[in-house]
Amino acid sequence: MLGPLACLLLGIALILFFLLYWRFHPFLALLSSAFIVALASAQIPLGETIQVVTQGFANLMGSIGFILVLAAIIGKALVESGAADRIIRSFTRAFGIGREQYSFLASGFILSVPVFFDTVFYLLAPLIRTAYAHRKRDYALMICAAAAGGAITHALIPPTPGPIVVSETLKIPIGITFIVGFFASIVPALIGGIWYANFINRRIEIIPEEVYGVSTEELERTALRPDEELPSLVSSLSPIIAPVVLISLSTIFALAGQESTPGWLLLGEKNIAFSIGTILAVWLVVRSRRISVPQVFKVLEPAVASGTVIAFITCAGGSFGYVLTRSGVGDLIAEAASDWGLSLLTLSFITAALIRIAQGSATVAMITTAGIIAPAIQITEMSYHPVYLVSAIGFGATTTSWMNDSGFWVVGQMTGMTEAETLKTWTILLTVIAFSGFFWLWILATIFPLVS
Repeated sequence: MLGPLACLLLGIALILFFLLYWRFHPFLALLSSAFIVALASAQIPLGETIQVVTQGFANLMGSIGFILVLAAIIGKALVESGAADRIIRSFTRAFGIGREQYSFLASGFILSVPVFFDTVFYLLAPLIRTAYAHRKRDYALMICAAAAGGAITHALIPPTPGPIVVSETLKIPIGITFIVGFFASIVPALIGGIWYANFINRRIEIIPEEVYGVSTEELERTALRPDEELPSLVSSLSPIIAPVVLISLSTIFALAGQESTPGWLLLGEKNIAFSIGTILAVWLVVRSRRISVPQVFKVLEPAVASGTVIAFITCAGGSFGYVLTRSGVGDLIAEAASDWGLSLLTLSFITAALIRIAQGSATVAMITTAGIIAPAIQITEMSYHPVYLVSAIGFGATTTSWMNDSGFWVVGQMTGMTEAETLKTWTILLTVIAFSGFFWLWILATIFPLVS
């Protein structure tokens, strides 16, 4: 039977082995690792092994499973209704012709809150290529701007799976996670999307190759739909803004220490708020495509399927984290932080970064790190609110995307870059964002600790 350190090392090794060598689906890799560690742990009775594994899964599924499926529906509806296109075009007009990089940065930043990064980049890629067709230069600049905006909110701001599962695992309300994640993401997004984007753009000239299986003409044609076919900007933003505003108001009211909550603020309960956002998103599809509600749900059916898969993967990560908690890893992490002179903030960042580099998936890195760090929160004295740990894990899981990450191939192939060009742009960009973001987060935690 193994102690906490051996359980931790065994768990990480199993996940990497199952994902990289046997090519397991992430759900199976996480759940299998959880079961084996539970069997091996000296602190989990053999007869309780199954119960511990299923309890961790059930706890997280009951907490966030509903939201993950709703977020997938909202994202799909924004794409199908043309709302995502409207948001991108509005930003482009706001910043002006010749300054498209700013519109791509802002569009990626906003759209990656409810829409998964891969989908956002699928939307932005043809627009980037269209802008390049007109400018005949600055391709690297526009790619990095779009990627910076999308990658940062995907890792830091709910309702994407990573930040949601980390906040739930660490017992942090989603509202304050959203608020802190938003402010933590602004500076590194600007550093990556503006400073590094301009830096690398001056040093390399990228001429895009043909995108695999899709011609340049086809990609550019998707970006040329008439404005009349798209919903208004206010309507397009409503499925994103409504739940964010409701949850934020509810969180601010709670932080103010009020003894009673107005009835209308119950709309800020996370499941209700995202249900409202989903209704608005579905209605956008009905209006824009002029089809019946049953037809709309046929169109959105793939989102339900993908959202369910994401929920199961995420909750399998919750099961793995719960097993580590029961194995005594929390005491181990707390002692390590004390012995090495590292704050829990730094330890969270380093742990997530190492797991991300080893196995590729930012979401898996965040889920795994949250399970490792969570038990230490209760027994470690911190001078800042634990919500900062959510962002530290997000920044750690952002760094150094390379060939073992699907995002590396999405960005490279959708933009027609070579592997070397993708490493110089996408990989280094995320590394710059991760480290500058962690430094900015440390400043925020020092100046605004959010504790009395």
